[in-house]
Amino acid sequence: MAKQSIREHLFQREVKDVKSLDLWRACLAEFLGTGLLCFMAVGAGLAPEGSPPVSSVHIALEAGFFIAAIITTLNTVSGGHVNPAISLGFLLTGHIGLVRCFLYITSQTVGAIAGCGLLLALTPENLQQGSFGVIAPGPNVTATQAFGAEVVITFLLDFSTFSFVDNGRHDLSGSVPFIIGIIVSLNIFAMFNVSGGCMNPARNFGPMVVTGNYAYAWVYWVGPMVGGGLGAVLYDKLFSTKVCKSRLKSCVSGEPKDTKELEITVEENDNNIKLLEPERTS
Repeated sequence: MAKQSIREHLFQREVKDVKSLDLWRACLAEFLGTGLLCFMAVGAGLAPEGSPPVSSVHIALEAGFFIAAIITTLNTVSGGHVNPAISLGFLLTGHIGLVRCFLYITSQTVGAIAGCGLLLALTPENLQQGSFGVIAPGPNVTATQAFGAEVVITFLLDFSTFSFVDNGRHDLSGSVPFIIGIIVSLNIFAMFNVSGGCMNPARNFGPMVVTGNYAYAWVYWVGPMVGGGLGAVLYDKLFSTKVCKSRLKSCVSGEPKDTKELEITVEENDNNIKLLEPERTS
């Protein structure tokens, strides 16, 4: 068993990931998934010229059901992120590497643009009125207020998501993608009249590029990324089962693990960092 530094191991992991066909298959899945997300989400909000706008209930339910379906569909291929804020959370918690995160976000962004472009080509002009899916702050809502709303709801989205994928939990039952879809719908219900309930930078960037309307672009990129990153890291570092068992000692039942310093060792053919307890001397 050869000892390596964490930096050397992470570099080798990145190189191995780039050479893997699975990474590029996953990127294609993220491209398709986010493209379909934008196609369906923006399409759900279209209405003929002169007709009343689509209700928030319609949009929230469509978004929640679609997210549940696409996560279930792509879970074994890419994880079904279809959201840069989710991918950032997986990077910050060590679930994916830097290169994979960058390629995921690139694929999601390009896919969002492609999905909106396809929708534009397939719909008549009388349906392309208004913002064509570009989310903006509600009436009398400032950019700062919309930014704060996006931070909060994306925090909840990532915090909840990482609690669901916590490998140490054995109390979950039912469909996790469906629960995540419910959270998406709840967030839209809560903040539809404030920020629009975006939570996904790619979802809003796609229609922005197609329409050329980049107003408030920073709100819907920075807000979800900050909130998502905070939610993922806070759960992983403070509330996850691995922390409860090894540090807090009182969150879960069972014998707490020894909190003595661990030695990092990496097997030459292993793609995971293993923390091994040093041998104890009596």
